[in-house]
Amino acid sequence: MMWQIKVLTKLELANMFSLNVLRHTKDKKARKNGIALGIIIGLLMVMVIAYVGALCYGYIKLGAGEIVPAYIVFMSSIFALVFCAFKAGKIIFKDNCYDILTSMPIRKTSLVISRYIRLYMEGLVVSCLIMIPGIVVYGIMVKPGLPATMLGIISVVMVPIIPIALSVLLGVIITGISSRMRNKALFETIFVVIIVVAVFSISALIPTEDLEGFDLQAMEGIARKLIDMLYKIYPPTIWFGQAMVEGSLLRFAMGMVVSIVILVIVISITVMNFEKINRGLHTNTAKHNYRLGELENKTIMRALVSREAKRYFSSGTYVTNTIIGPVMAVIFAVSLFFVDMSDVIKDLPITININAAIPVLFAGILGMNMPIATSISMEGKEFWIIRTLPISAREYLKGKLRFNIGLIAPFFLVGELIMIIALKPSVLELLWMIALPVAIIMCILVVGLAVNLRFPKLKWDSEVEVVKQSASGMIGGLGGFLIALVAAIPLVFVTDSYFGMVSCVEFLVIVLITILLNEKNNKFDMKNLE
Repeated sequence: MMWQIKVLTKLELANMFSLNVLRHTKDKKARKNGIALGIIIGLLMVMVIAYVGALCYGYIKLGAGEIVPAYIVFMSSIFALVFCAFKAGKIIFKDNCYDILTSMPIRKTSLVISRYIRLYMEGLVVSCLIMIPGIVVYGIMVKPGLPATMLGIISVVMVPIIPIALSVLLGVIITGISSRMRNKALFETIFVVIIVVAVFSISALIPTEDLEGFDLQAMEGIARKLIDMLYKIYPPTIWFGQAMVEGSLLRFAMGMVVSIVILVIVISITVMNFEKINRGLHTNTAKHNYRLGELENKTIMRALVSREAKRYFSSGTYVTNTIIGPVMAVIFAVSLFFVDMSDVIKDLPITININAAIPVLFAGILGMNMPIATSISMEGKEFWIIRTLPISAREYLKGKLRFNIGLIAPFFLVGELIMIIALKPSVLELLWMIALPVAIIMCILVVGLAVNLRFPKLKWDSEVEVVKQSASGMIGGLGGFLIALVAAIPLVFVTDSYFGMVSCVEFLVIVLITILLNEKNNKFDMKNLE
């Protein structure tokens, strides 16, 4: 069995992030796109390392160094869980090679373990990006001693085990239940939305009245409260955290044992249900009571939008990874009834008008992970159909824009209505509360389309590669929020007398950029997409 695990793991890791394709491809364009993706990922890694290092440095300088070990353990676990949760089911229960592998003398346990190792390696990358900078800064500034430092370094390898195991368990539950249902994508979407809402609801129940404000002198006390809170939410923070602070071998051993026990349990559950879930996923049922109904005549645009909708809602991976932004935006709007943003930042050393930026930030959250950023790549092997249709690039891209506008419109309207009720804006504020988010969202859609045209990925084995691991997915996922963040910065510093003028200038600039970029997209030669 060990030999099977070794070979299967090698194949899984070779295909991670399409590394095997980039290594052997003779397509110069694909290689260039791969290099560009590598540069983008490298820049993101540098940003994360710099942010974590600076944050840990700040905590230590403010006298709250004891929170650093628990903080980096907790954050690396959360990010590893989120990073792998929505794709674990698709990776464990791959549909592109199931028939071939089941015809070979390969054990189910070997398959499951090899695919878990693939997910673990991705989680380990996340853990290294967050924990290693924190450990380095903590080791240099606090000097906890060699045993504590060594245990901290070893903890980097152990910390991702539990979050990845939980993501696999979540994937097994979602995939297992959806495999019994006819509309798998709908169930996956509803399940993920429920989980997201539940997470935000639980976090809202955590008492934070003692943590409000920005009192530097009380930072040490706040740190202790945060540590206690983290310990209650996620016990491994105390095991691995204390191992890094005190060099406690007992604490480290507790975390290691619990991690391995949870891992064995999850792998056992997955192996026991592996074949049953795969049968449900790859078995199709059909009723032979078809009746020819009335033929419908559609315009080209309606047909393109309808085709886009069917493609979108047929993929659970596509929907669940792109619906989170709109759901979070609505939750953000609802939170305004319970949180006064002005009170949160009232003790900052500078005066800012955070309420002016709230609608813009709402638009940025709404535009995170928009489906349009990967909509062309999702065509995959069926893109030849588009090439054969007697339609122009303008019509094809307009169909994608219209579908995405229709998809995001309900969330936008609900969020705007909630914000208007919560913030009670004046007439001028109401005007820009609606106009600026609309302009930003349209800009995000056009930018997402432009990114996908420049970084297409039409050759893929799993939808996860497009949605989670492609250049267009990463840039499109973060780009929307960055656009809104840039637009929000001038608004928070401007005085009330200049608010209307700055908003007007921003609106005109964003609209102009959107129009020019949209025209450039429409002139793109679709024959260049490969």
